[in-house]
Amino acid sequence: MNESRIRILVVDDHPVFREGVAAILQSQTDMTMVGEARNGSEAVDRHAALQPDVTLMDLQMPGMSGVEAINTIRSQRPDARIIA
Repeated sequence: MNESRIRILVVDDHPVFREGVAAILQSQTDMTMVGEARNGSEAVDRHAALQPDVTLMDLQMPGMSGVEAINTIRSQRPDARIIA
């Protein structure tokens, strides 16, 4: 993997959305999808494990919401870049 690529974590409870984002990112030479999560709890775990450059976060998900996940991630990594 090219280290200069922007590493992206995609968080959404809809698999079709995650697949669509993955397809779009495959065509980008400066970005790569490093992981995905289906809910806020997975997002927190994957973010800690993968340390992405940017996280694309759905706000409305079952279980832990995107807002709760953002707050948890930010408490662990204040400089996290998250797009909701």
